[in-house]
Amino acid sequence: MSVPAIPAIVPRQGGLGARLSHTWAYVFTGAMILLSLFPVYWVFTVSLKTRRDGLVSPPLWLFDPTAANYLKLWSHDTFKYTFLNSVVVTIIGLALSLAIAIPTAYAIVRMKVRGRNLVGVWLILAFMLPEFLFVIPMFSLYQWTGLYDTHVGLALMYQVHVLPLSIWLLSSFFREINPAIDEAARIEGASHWQILTRIYVPCTLPGIAATAVLNAIWIWNELAIAIGLTFSRAQTITLGVTSFRGYAALDWGAMTAASIIAIVPMLLFAIVAQKHIVKGLTLGAVKG
Repeated sequence: MSVPAIPAIVPRQGGLGARLSHTWAYVFTGAMILLSLFPVYWVFTVSLKTRRDGLVSPPLWLFDPTAANYLKLWSHDTFKYTFLNSVVVTIIGLALSLAIAIPTAYAIVRMKVRGRNLVGVWLILAFMLPEFLFVIPMFSLYQWTGLYDTHVGLALMYQVHVLPLSIWLLSSFFREINPAIDEAARIEGASHWQILTRIYVPCTLPGIAATAVLNAIWIWNELAIAIGLTFSRAQTITLGVTSFRGYAALDWGAMTAASIIAIVPMLLFAIVAQKHIVKGLTLGAVKG
């Protein structure tokens, strides 16, 4: 005699409690987004005000916007020069970091390198130490070698911070590739360089793009090293923003406009590479 099947009890999905939980999650997330964007909004509004309106207390929420502060920037030689310097230093620093980090990460993950554990400890320590700590011993060395106040010298010094981050990220991306692919490629006679350039780099391109974006943003926004190792020729845009600070007064309009201009390039860069950033940062997070 057959036993009648007992219908499975399926829990109700949703419900008032779940909907309220989702609603509060959205409200909290929206509030955090607005809170984080408010300083940018404030700086932007001040950059559109005249000097008189910008110093009014309490602040004016309704005002006639003006582009005078932005026009002043492009007649300011120091700011234009620092903007170009940041572009050059970011490109050099980014190229150096990827050129060194990609083969290094591959060697750590797939080759029997002595002291791999020590390299991991170095990556963590180098990333945690403050940037300005490295400037003190390098100041005299840079003056002696002629690298002081140069684009190349500044880009080289930035590797102290961006290389540990790049190697650490790329190593985690490379570990997601099945080692059996290496073995199959080596059986076919491929060299380590061919395996790296034809297999690892194409397969982890989103991760490499995410690493590049994070490095570029850090290099562009860095201030402590730029203060210590530049004087006039290689000053970056972070120092250019402070050039509107006088002895007894601050040009708030021009300074806030310069801050907005400094934000825009990396913002556009992140928007263009957003697809790769999401793929790279979630690479290997979900496995079938």
